[in-house]
Amino acid sequence: MDLNESVVVITGASSGIGEDVALRCAAKGAQLVLAARSADKLAALEQRIAQAGGRVMAVTTDVTDTAQVQHLADTTLQQHGRVDVLINNAGFGIFDPFINAQFDDLERMMRVNFYGMVHCTRAFVPQMIEGRRGQIINVASIAGIIAMRNMAFYTATKFAVIGFSRSLQHELRSTGVNCAVISPGPVRTNFFEQAEEQKMARLSRLSPWLKAEDVTRAVIRAIEHNQSGEIILPAITRPLVVLGRAFPGLVKLVARITG
Repeated sequence: MDLNESVVVITGASSGIGEDVALRCAAKGAQLVLAARSADKLAALEQRIAQAGGRVMAVTTDVTDTAQVQHLADTTLQQHGRVDVLINNAGFGIFDPFINAQFDDLERMMRVNFYGMVHCTRAFVPQMIEGRRGQIINVASIAGIIAMRNMAFYTATKFAVIGFSRSLQHELRSTGVNCAVISPGPVRTNFFEQAEEQKMARLSRLSPWLKAEDVTRAVIRAIEHNQSGEIILPAITRPLVVLGRAFPGLVKLVARITG
């Protein structure tokens, strides 16, 4: 799909990967609809893109609120008449031993990381199917494939994203709509103000640190090549994932040694 003139909706757009993807899509001529909870950060990004000549609209949205998600969809369709690309990027992580974690935090993680993606997909995919055109990008994590200690609930949310995406890919076959799920290793972004970077050290022993632009390149490539399926970053971790599926005990041993 050519990003020029395409209508692209990005959740979690106010910082990190979402912000980087928004800037890159704007540079390629996309018509952007940016969604996030932080109205101030979203407005600042909207202004930055508009001042550079980009076409952008910001809609403050909490993806856990179905009414707000529907407002996002209605506003997008009223403004543009269609949506070509949906990037489900909103998410956060808290990495603590499960028995020490606050259940409210765990529940909120599931509502944002998983149900937020489900709400947005449900709001936008019918129009895509009707137009027989569209690309859905779900941002998961390598932690949803390789389980590590102190990440039980975060891993569960991302495993749910991956499982949902795999099933959705089957349902969308022959509709003209593609669904790709991107599972990056740890990414150096403001995400770690909440996630605490030192707690990700275990995972970084299995998967080298990425930059936001590494994930952005994968997102752009998936859109431009109409990809459907799973994309694992960085490439060096892919053999471990393949081995893990064939020999799960081996990955458990590696995780135990490195963790």
